[in-house]
Amino acid sequence: MKLTFWGTRGSIAVPGPDTLRHGGNTTCLCLEILGQRPVVLDAGTGIRRLGLQMVEAPGPLDICLLLTHLHWDHLLGFLFFEPAYRAHASIAVGGWPRGMEGLRNIFDARRGDGNFPVTFGDLPARIQADEGLRPPRFRLGPVQVITMGLNHPQGGIGFRFEQEGHALVFLTDNELHGPGPHSPDDYARFCQGADVLIHDAQYLPEEMDQRRGWGHSDWASVVDLAQRAGVGQLVLTHHDPGRTDGQVDEIVALARDKAGPGLPVQAAREGDSLEVGG
Repeated sequence: MKLTFWGTRGSIAVPGPDTLRHGGNTTCLCLEILGQRPVVLDAGTGIRRLGLQMVEAPGPLDICLLLTHLHWDHLLGFLFFEPAYRAHASIAVGGWPRGMEGLRNIFDARRGDGNFPVTFGDLPARIQADEGLRPPRFRLGPVQVITMGLNHPQGGIGFRFEQEGHALVFLTDNELHGPGPHSPDDYARFCQGADVLIHDAQYLPEEMDQRRGWGHSDWASVVDLAQRAGVGQLVLTHHDPGRTDGQVDEIVALARDKAGPGLPVQAAREGDSLEVGG
């Protein structure tokens, strides 16, 4: 499995000189599985550049889109996802059960309110919910996908991708110690032994008192989770839009110091890829 980051910011896109290294686009990743169609995780603003690359590549435009939840920073890039405007493209939508509803709602429904000049029904591509991509678990060819609920306003799901004894976990927009149905113990079991854990680390520990219930975690809690779960590598993501690249680097340095030499820690960066398994 090969995973590439196309958007790493949370809440709102923040292009500019202070976000060039880690990226200013909101959440979007692409998982490549040998012999399978590409799997896109969330449709934040980073999906625009991914779509441009997809339409230039040879072969059919057959895409799987898995959504974690319906907040705008994880959906709005779909308005400019080039494969959606190609008649020969097929996009199977799965993950969060209300994913199709969320995609439809970002388009203008001809109410005259000016949301967007194109309606969802006008899109040339074949875009449909796939019942075979629903929680709590499903398969993507040789990869088993297990889902878990997020502690996040209005809900959401995270994903664990397993193949031949290897595992990759993606948990964005998740408050480990916040209100919600799941405890840190629950997440430690879900992440247990994963080769790579990618987790929301939008906040500093000292910011949490004012942001409790907002649905995001601080970097220190995420390091604790990674250590308890015995993961091989930790990637911090969903960087706060007010955080510069330098400030993200400072968080990584603190996280590495806390984690020690046994747990590699890095921050997600647009364009970076990582591989899990053979």
